[in-house]
Amino acid sequence: MKMRSRHMELQDFTEQEQEMIKKGLTFSKLSDKETADKIIALIPQEYIKRIPFFVRKHAITRTIKRISLEYPELYAVAEQEGQLPEKEAQELRQILTNIFQEKMNKHKIKYALRFNKI
Repeated sequence: MKMRSRHMELQDFTEQEQEMIKKGLTFSKLSDKETADKIIALIPQEYIKRIPFFVRKHAITRTIKRISLEYPELYAVAEQEGQLPEKEAQELRQILTNIFQEKMNKHKIKYALRFNKI
């Protein structure tokens, strides 16, 4: 018995995927590292510099993990290829700033805002 290859039909996809196909969008997702790099780029550099170097990687990694768990919809947007849309980038930037301010207050690390010096 010879098997025929079956091409996927539009109805084989979820409704969301069907909409994306109709719009001509791709399904490409970035690796976790690429997604993390995209999110890390939104963290204000003055905050990163204030984190002691020996815990910096841990702090950033845990923050990315926290974003993926607490804000899965924003993390999913960051996983897509290309630049983050401005609205989501702004939301993530604010969330990251809040997380880092919270951590710095908890660990009594002073931080400078862009226009205010310590």
